[in-house]
Amino acid sequence: MILMAAGDPGGANALLPVADLLTTRGAGVAILDHGLLGRNGSSRATRLPPPPDGADLGQWLRNWGIGSLCFGTSLHDHLPISLARAARAAGLPMVCVLDNWMNYRARLSMDGGAELIPECYAVMDDKARDEALAEGVPAACLRVTGHPGLAFLADEIAAAGPDWRRDVRARIGWGRPGRELVAFIGEPVARDQGTGPQSPAWRGYTEREVLPLLCRELQAYGDRLDVVIVPHPRDDLTELQALWQEARGRLEGGLAPVGMSGRQIVLAADRVAGMASILLYESWLQGKPTLSLQPGLVRSDLKSVATRPGIVFVDGRDGATEGLRNWLQALPQAPRNDLNRHRQAPAVLADLLQQMITG
Repeated sequence: MILMAAGDPGGANALLPVADLLTTRGAGVAILDHGLLGRNGSSRATRLPPPPDGADLGQWLRNWGIGSLCFGTSLHDHLPISLARAARAAGLPMVCVLDNWMNYRARLSMDGGAELIPECYAVMDDKARDEALAEGVPAACLRVTGHPGLAFLADEIAAAGPDWRRDVRARIGWGRPGRELVAFIGEPVARDQGTGPQSPAWRGYTEREVLPLLCRELQAYGDRLDVVIVPHPRDDLTELQALWQEARGRLEGGLAPVGMSGRQIVLAADRVAGMASILLYESWLQGKPTLSLQPGLVRSDLKSVATRPGIVFVDGRDGATEGLRNWLQALPQAPRNDLNRHRQAPAVLADLLQQMITG
């Protein structure tokens, strides 16, 4: 069987369309029943309980008849890469699926072990390949496949017509006729990367600075727009709500309704702002005016999504007013051509995995 394993939501969302396609083809697929991947995987796939603490992972793979591994990387959850190390020791082929434009090389040693180079390191586009090469990832393992987690985005854009957007905005409660809807994409920066230079992963800012900065710059436009905040799965909703209430001033809006996905909200919004979330990339793919607000940024790896042509990028505290003005004046564009590459990504990866099994 082909084992699919991921810890973070981003990695799980990238693997799910591949697993679904493989089961449709009749391939033997096992899903590690772990996190979002386990909760949302196809019912036609075999679900494997995570190995117990201290288990011999190589023996665990043999016991379940695993012939290859497809895994996503994770900042905090090291089980997928631990399984990858066991697969390497057992001589099993593996594919690592990247889901975001950063830390290309560091992802291969997130658990503190030696760098693990998979047979195939699947990256989303030419930009990701070039940046991975610049970080020293070997060219032989890199394969541009598209982003399988975005495979259905083109269809969703096509389906999100005026009636759909009006209905979603009514459910959100903001962005009614005559008012623009601004989506702010949350990230738990303070929790994940720290609040100052003493943290090795320090970005140079946190959400506690960025959301108030956005709200302050939008005060003059409060008579014509509303703000809906898309929480990250790891956000503390109580803290985020308190931050919004402190920063909002005269702005109308609030946290997105529970159960509504970030993608739905971005599709329904007129403009999208955030820091470095992949939802900013989705907004850019849709042609929406997109703002990456990262004041005081000290990490170059967080620029990749933000520096695409057409995204307004603010990385200094003094440029926020001009950047916000440019973003608010920007007009929507046609959807980007990269959507076609992402549409094909599940099939590209499924073909690759099946070729590995057959040799």
